[in-house]
Amino acid sequence: MAEGKKKDNVDPNRRAVIIGGAAAVAGLAAGIVIGGYGFPRTTKVVQPQVTVEKEVSTITQVSTTTTPVPTTVAQQVGYVKQKVANISQLTSPGQYVTTMYMGYLVYIIKTGIPSENGVGPNNDIVGFSASCAHMGYILVYDPSNNCLLCPQHFSQYDITRGGMQVVGHPNQFLPQLILEYDESTGDIYALGFNRLVYGTYNTALQGLAQMSGGGNS
Repeated sequence: MAEGKKKDNVDPNRRAVIIGGAAAVAGLAAGIVIGGYGFPRTTKVVQPQVTVEKEVSTITQVSTTTTPVPTTVAQQVGYVKQKVANISQLTSPGQYVTTMYMGYLVYIIKTGIPSENGVGPNNDIVGFSASCAHMGYILVYDPSNNCLLCPQHFSQYDITRGGMQVVGHPNQFLPQLILEYDESTGDIYALGFNRLVYGTYNTALQGLAQMSGGGNS
């Protein structure tokens, strides 16, 4: 009897909530089914595009005859061998000769001591460009210290050590002449410069132009 009474005391509100929830779930399921049939999906089928590449064959005709290809041979332009002094002009230390070599003013000097690239019986005769390597001013020889001096900016070059700059603005050696001494005649020849003379881009080529009257071009 107690159990029967307990069953009869079920909360009517709870029963209504359970019944209402079940009905809502059933209605939602029915809506999904009906909606699926009422609004069918549209499926778009995309056809793949096929690209066909057309092969093109190229025929190269080979000539049976060989045509000679013209070639350009650069002519080697060098210095000329030129007599610039004689040993008889340079008998004492400090003596020098001023002359022109391929259109460039140069000094041929007897230093009195063995000097770098020197020629002659004592290897003390050297030759140098008379143009300062700084700005091209004409140099003056000072026999007291065997230097060529620039009167404009006071640069100095030691001619016993290959024209090395010792004072002043230049950042390079003074161009030195390559000399050759003929013992049989005492003649001294210049064979060229060991570096560019100031103001030239090709000392040999421009020197040849000066010798032929073409100027510095």
